[in-house]
Amino acid sequence: MRDRDKLNAEVLQDLADRSVWDTRQRMFYEMRHHGLRRKNKPWPGASDVHFPLVDTTISELKPAYFQQLFATDLIAQFVPTSPQVAEFTTAAAQWFDHRVKQMTNLETEVLSSVDSMLMCGTGILKVLWDYSSKRLKYYTVDPQHFVVPAWTRDIADADRICHISVYSVDAYRRQKHLKQDKAILDQITGSYNSDAGDMNTEAAKYDREGLTFPEQNKIIVWEVYNRCPDTGQWIICTYSPTSPDIDLRPPMKIPYNHGKPPFIAFNYEIKDPGFYSSRGVVELQAVFEAELTKLQNEKMDCMTLFNRPLYRAERDMPNTGNLRLTPGSILPYGIQPVMHQAPPISFDTQMNVMREIAQNRVSTPDFGLTQSLQNTERRTATEIQAIGGLYQQSSDLRMRIFRIALGNLYRMSWSILLQYDKSSLNYWYLDTAQEIPQEALHEQYNIQPTGSADGVNKQLLMQKAITRFQMFANDPYIDQGQLRKTILESDDATLVKRLYVDPQLTQSTQAEDQANEITFLRLGFPALVKDSDDHLIHIQTVMGYITNRADTGAPPEPAEGQFLEQHISEHLEKLKEADPKTGRQVEQELKNLFAQMQEAVAQQAEQQNVESIEEPVAAVEAVPPGVAVV
Repeated sequence: MRDRDKLNAEVLQDLADRSVWDTRQRMFYEMRHHGLRRKNKPWPGASDVHFPLVDTTISELKPAYFQQLFATDLIAQFVPTSPQVAEFTTAAAQWFDHRVKQMTNLETEVLSSVDSMLMCGTGILKVLWDYSSKRLKYYTVDPQHFVVPAWTRDIADADRICHISVYSVDAYRRQKHLKQDKAILDQITGSYNSDAGDMNTEAAKYDREGLTFPEQNKIIVWEVYNRCPDTGQWIICTYSPTSPDIDLRPPMKIPYNHGKPPFIAFNYEIKDPGFYSSRGVVELQAVFEAELTKLQNEKMDCMTLFNRPLYRAERDMPNTGNLRLTPGSILPYGIQPVMHQAPPISFDTQMNVMREIAQNRVSTPDFGLTQSLQNTERRTATEIQAIGGLYQQSSDLRMRIFRIALGNLYRMSWSILLQYDKSSLNYWYLDTAQEIPQEALHEQYNIQPTGSADGVNKQLLMQKAITRFQMFANDPYIDQGQLRKTILESDDATLVKRLYVDPQLTQSTQAEDQANEITFLRLGFPALVKDSDDHLIHIQTVMGYITNRADTGAPPEPAEGQFLEQHISEHLEKLKEADPKTGRQVEQELKNLFAQMQEAVAQQAEQQNVESIEEPVAAVEAVPPGVAVV
């Protein structure tokens, strides 16, 4: 048990080393959710309003990160690392998209992790394989329940990791991988030691939600990932900090082939080495929220004094407490209102200045909103565009940091799927059932998120797509179909499947339909000409068939040619109605083609007649002299 005692002491030291960080996080949580309140009011009933700057900013930023995952058709791009596997990238990306986006809880858990990242500076997501449901499972980990040594730079560099879980007794009993002995439960339930971790923020959460969590119904479980100093291999020890000598699960190696702790860290910023160095929105805007709250309350107090001013009596007057100041009332002689000096600066102006500075701290520009509210000089379109450019640069950096973590998340998820779900080949993609080849499921891909920083501003993405279309429309070196497709993708990726028609695919389908109709015509059955047909493609397909037959020395028989001519004439009439110019050109080509076909048929018939005459002559010449010919 000496090693266990040492490990437990090290984790406790890690908690002690970050105690100031824990205190700050608790303050930030209370600021965001409970607000700042005035400690000393100038009079009873004075204004006490909290200005929700931080919570508003987080709500505005969160959708941008969400779009990094779900704004595109596929959540990940698969790039082959060798030419031999290049043909499987599309199928692999679609299969992975189905397994992750449609069969897991990634959507909700990522939102929770992003919220933690914006508030605390770091969000933690745990990636596991659920053996019961046979699916990937994601869990958001409260940053205060994730402990690493203070000198840790990132998860891969940690000497140890402690994941703290809080269970009720009933919730613990559902964890079948943990020991369920009654004696053990009695020992680890309700005896929580404050040295085992800061739970004050947890208590604040329950208080905000109006809940109680009785101490006697609480079980704390530590899942400690300890790296072996010699081999670098991770060993998982699971126990309660109240009874570190009892293993709630036998020590084990990480069960996944990737061999890494199953945690992904999302950082709001990268400023200096250190796992706890990333600052969140609350820390960046806390001082401005406090100032805005102060200004808001002072503004409201000023309005109160304006509506209910103070009065001064020129001499002592009895019963002044009984005065009721109502509209239209006549004040006693000698009572005068107390005149206050006007504030040296407008409250609204000062608040807008504070908001602008705070927004710049997290790169959420107002595009001149604060100046317009002040009724002063307005920003020009060029200035707004310049501000937008600076904002885009900052957003690009934020999204790039986020995309690094997303890439790590996808690669870890892919590895687990290959380990446990490789035999499940069927999947759905855009309402179509498909099957991935077994040989497509391997590690030889470079997996990257498909989202981009442009997803932060959907209108900007749409405008860029429209501008791109206007620049390259009808350019022979640009695929026009794909160019149009980008506009639909910028609006809604699902529209591509519903609305976009690939011209090449359409041509192939029309040609295939006509080929089938030729088979019917050869057998003597009519083929219906539909208004929805691409008449030009149908005509070209028949012409190609006739030309190919002629080139091989076997032109269509007269009866077959008659059927083909009648069928193609019906398509020609439809084409001439829709496009007279093209119809006339095709009509002339058809006249030449049928003339050639008739000539070929005549030559064939003539050749057959010659051969029928020459055969008897050749037979006679082949008889030896003196032999009678019967």
